[in-house]
Amino acid sequence: MLIALGVVVVAAAVVVAFAVSRAPNGAASPESAVSEYLAALGARDRGRLERLADPENDAAGEITGRLERLGGGRLVVAGSSVTGTESAFLKSADISGSVDGAPYTNKLWLHAYAAPWPHSGIRWFVVLGPNRNAHPKGTGT
Repeated sequence: MLIALGVVVVAAAVVVAFAVSRAPNGAASPESAVSEYLAALGARDRGRLERLADPENDAAGEITGRLERLGGGRLVVAGSSVTGTESAFLKSADISGSVDGAPYTNKLWLHAYAAPWPHSGIRWFVVLGPNRNAHPKGTGT
């Protein structure tokens, strides 16, 4: 009986540790996703960008390119605004500013997903790179 109780306690501790270590990626709101994205670029923080990247997209190459072009303070943001779409789970963000003194504008797409258990709510991600489920014409099923 004591051994069974010990096993249950250890199993519960493992589940709690797993749940805490698997904090959801993404951001709590579209606005915070944009703020986190811009902060990650400024800090040249690849890991942070990976956690913000839409999980349905292959973001590795896009993150590398954006860090090279915009990271480390090269992008100076003058403004950003988030706009809704017909879907509650898709929004766009317009970013304006300059890169190395030249004018810069970009539209980011933001996609929302329900947070995985044990978390709740909606998490927002930045769409970076091609969709993993997309196939070039003639190559998919």
